[in-house]
Amino acid sequence: MEINYHKFFSRQLGVDFELKSYGSAGKPVMVFPTSCGRFYDYEDRGMIEAVGEFIERGDIRLFAVDGRDWESWYKPVKDKWIGLRHSQYEACITGETLPFIADTYGISEKFLATGNSFGALHSANFFLKYPGFFDSAVCLSGVYSMRTELGGYSDEGVYFSEPLSYLPGLQDESVLSRLREGYLVIAHGRGAWEQFNDQAAELARTVRSKAITCWYDVWDETWPHDWQTWKAQLREL
Repeated sequence: MEINYHKFFSRQLGVDFELKSYGSAGKPVMVFPTSCGRFYDYEDRGMIEAVGEFIERGDIRLFAVDGRDWESWYKPVKDKWIGLRHSQYEACITGETLPFIADTYGISEKFLATGNSFGALHSANFFLKYPGFFDSAVCLSGVYSMRTELGGYSDEGVYFSEPLSYLPGLQDESVLSRLREGYLVIAHGRGAWEQFNDQAAELARTVRSKAITCWYDVWDETWPHDWQTWKAQLREL
């Protein structure tokens, strides 16, 4: 398997940004880390090995990108910097990371976004907010609203970064028509530590109400909120 490490300076973030690529052909997949996670976690936790045969066969090519959640959603003080820093992260992905990948690997097609736990929120966000770059998303055991975790804090930046906040009011047919060209997969188990399944069900209902293709796959109580579940789900989905 071809594996490459990259680092570039992000003007949007004001710091170096890191990522790794896996494979040499196939559908480009952008992997977002779990809460406060890093670009190398996906490999370290066995996710790359779990889908290795698909990468080797040339079905998919993965790009595991870094996160910045500790500077936004999970920083100690809850204020407008959450949304501001998150918007800078989105700008880094869409305005810097994707062009870097396109220039380096000659990729011009749209990406599938995927992630586990908090990475699922990122995946849903990038699919729903940036249909010009992403045409699909696979979201595993996600949280889709952070109101409770933020102690009730919200502002415009937070609102427009939570799928369960902004999606119900989305009426722009020019945006919706582009989203309807793609699809969203939402999955989770019902085992230990699965705390946000109600949010997953609500997101699936909302997405379908907009006539956007959505597969909602619920696994049983033997599947916890953990890497062993996500490895199995990623292989099946």
